[in-house]
Amino acid sequence: MRDKIKQRLLEYGGEALVSIAKAENQTKGTFAQRGILDSSMAYQAISEDNKNGFAEYMDHCTNFIRKLAGSSAPQYADELREAANKLKRDIIARMDHQIRMQGALPGNSSRVQLRNELGPALDKIIKRKLEDFEWNIGGEDMSGTTQNTINIFNSKIDNSVIQINQSGKDDIKEIARKLQQIINSEEIKRLSDDDRLEVLDQADDIIEKLKAPETDKGKVYRGLKRLGNFISGVTSQSVASGIAQLAMAYAKAHGIIP
Repeated sequence: MRDKIKQRLLEYGGEALVSIAKAENQTKGTFAQRGILDSSMAYQAISEDNKNGFAEYMDHCTNFIRKLAGSSAPQYADELREAANKLKRDIIARMDHQIRMQGALPGNSSRVQLRNELGPALDKIIKRKLEDFEWNIGGEDMSGTTQNTINIFNSKIDNSVIQINQSGKDDIKEIARKLQQIINSEEIKRLSDDDRLEVLDQADDIIEKLKAPETDKGKVYRGLKRLGNFISGVTSQSVASGIAQLAMAYAKAHGIIP
C-alpha cells in the first residue's frame, strides 16, 4: 500500500503544478490588461495562487490516504510530508527558472522577493496540514471507510482470480486460487483492520503480477516470501507456513530454486 500511496501522491503533485501554473497565468493576464503586471499587488496575487493550489493539493492527498488506509492513515504521514516537500521544491525551481529567464526585465527584484517569501509560507502550510492529518482534524470516523477499503480489495482480488482462471495459464491458476483461500481464511479475517489491509494489499500486488501478460516470476516469489514473513508476525504459524509452501512450490516449478 505504501508504494501505491507514493505513486498516487506523485501523480497528484504533477497535476497540482500544472493547475498552479494555469492560475498564475490567469492572474498575470488580468493584471497585464490593467497595466500593473509588475506591481506588488500582482505578485501578492500570484503568491496566493501558489499557496492556495498547494493547500488544495495537500487536502487532496490527505483525503486520498484517509479513504485508502482508513484508521491507519496517520502511518503514512512521512509519505505525505515527502510528497509535499517535493511539490514545494518543484514550485520554487519553476520560480527560479522564471527569475533567470526574466532577469533583465522590470520587476525582477519583486519576483525574487516573492520566491524568497513563498518557501517559508509553503513550509507553514506543510506543518499545519501534517498536524491536522496526524491528529485527524477534519477527518471522519475511519471504521466504515476501512471496511469499505477491505471490501474493495476483496472484490478486486476475486475478479483478478476469475480472470486468471479464464486465461488458460494453468501454471498460475493453482497459486492464485490457494492465495485467495488463505486471505479469505478465518485467521486472516480475525486480524486487526490495519494488519488485514496490509495482507490484502500484498496479496493484491502478487495477484496483479500473476495476471500480467508477462509474469515476473522473481517478483512473484519475493512477494510470496514477504507476505509469509508479515503473516508470521501477526497470526498463526500455520497460515504463514501455507504461504511459505506456496512460495517454495512456485519457485521450484519455475526454476528459481533447485
